[in-house]
Amino acid sequence: MSTTNTILLTSTVAATAGYLVTSAYAVHLFSRLHIDGLTSLGNREALGILARRAASRRPGSVGLLLLDVDNFKAINDTHGHAVGDAVLKVLATRLDSLRLPGERAVRLHGDEFVLWLGAVPSDERGRQAAAHRVAAVRTALTKPIVLGGLRLNLAVSIGAHTLPTRDLQLSALLAGADAAMYVDKHGRRLTSLPANGRLRDHRPGRESA
Repeated sequence: MSTTNTILLTSTVAATAGYLVTSAYAVHLFSRLHIDGLTSLGNREALGILARRAASRRPGSVGLLLLDVDNFKAINDTHGHAVGDAVLKVLATRLDSLRLPGERAVRLHGDEFVLWLGAVPSDERGRQAAAHRVAAVRTALTKPIVLGGLRLNLAVSIGAHTLPTRDLQLSALLAGADAAMYVDKHGRRLTSLPANGRLRDHRPGRESA
């Protein structure tokens, strides 16, 4: 091989290696920015991307479910944060397994999760579809969790909300779902209470009831 060809080959290999390193770093950076480190679900930034994409498309409606675990703090306090983290991972796996085409499971923070429903009908059918998804998610997430010799029975609060994509704001979509989740949490409280009689309210400025 001539010296010129050797130089060209070396340059090509170096350029390819540089590209691969850059690409690998880009993937790593994207994961850090958009993937939740504990559960490997999407994070709030990933949810924001979904909302912005929806707002830029043709007119329609989108929906999401917002959920949290009732009295999750008691799990951490009683069994430790390692068990709490394990519970969150199980819930994340279950939620992710429920996804239909176009849906995305997201962990917002703590014990709060979102199931992004994507496009839904703009009329009553959209709200009914969201209600059906609430029922399916509740059934899956409230199945007992067994961790070693520990068996946990959880309750989850879920709120659904839909909005037109025109001028869509993620904050408004989450606020609507949050209000619905609050009603669900405290509505069910009238008929069923945890063993200690207390429910945690996740919203800032509100004390646990």
